[in-house]
Amino acid sequence: MPVLELADVDLHYEVNGIGKPLVMIHHLAGATQSWELVVNDLASKFWVITYDLRGHGKSSVPPSRYTISDHAQDLKALLEYLGVKDPIVVGHSIGSLIAIEYALKNPVSKLVLMGALYRAPDPIPYMRYMDIATRFGMEALAFYRRLNGEIPTKITQSFWLWSKFLQLYRNTSVVGYINTVRGLLEAPNYESEIGKLEGLTLIYGSEDRLKANMEVFRKAKANYFEIPETGHFPNLETPGELLRILNSI
Repeated sequence: MPVLELADVDLHYEVNGIGKPLVMIHHLAGATQSWELVVNDLASKFWVITYDLRGHGKSSVPPSRYTISDHAQDLKALLEYLGVKDPIVVGHSIGSLIAIEYALKNPVSKLVLMGALYRAPDPIPYMRYMDIATRFGMEALAFYRRLNGEIPTKITQSFWLWSKFLQLYRNTSVVGYINTVRGLLEAPNYESEIGKLEGLTLIYGSEDRLKANMEVFRKAKANYFEIPETGHFPNLETPGELLRILNSI
């Protein structure tokens, strides 16, 4: 199990394939397994780097909140360790904020944001999520979000996909989740910086509520893709269409 030991965190990572480096940053309560339906195909064209954010998956769980800057510094350290320059950076959900922070301070070949945010989300639901996770655990939080209609139907109506999604939550430490959310809720507002992003591609599912953020991202010259009948998790819901887009950039 490859692990990069940093001063305050051990990062689990995986590499596959050869070619142009492509690093993938997963969603909240995700892990390297978030990309498992696309990694093998991408590895036929790219050198694919996936990793578990601090507090997630097989990475260690530092005891205090994790800022977006902390995550971006982790990414920089990992890429420097691997000798990667000018990567294609793919960020999903919270990963989009990390990707933006990284791209504003480091050279990238291309920047792909999926289900993208440009600032901290509304804190009210996340306060509830943290309370549920603390009192009942991560699996209970996944079921709460399912019952609340927050998980796409393509996932909830498929036993196989729901099992994969649920396992991602089970593999996320409660402490790691809470520390990540605390940092997420303090994320910078990047609206004024959007125009500085180059080589930008945006991907949203047609049913993803976050696609309203596209109005802000129009400040940058970007390629825009909307995947029909898909919510916030194209990597699970419509991996074939996501592959088609990523292979075309």
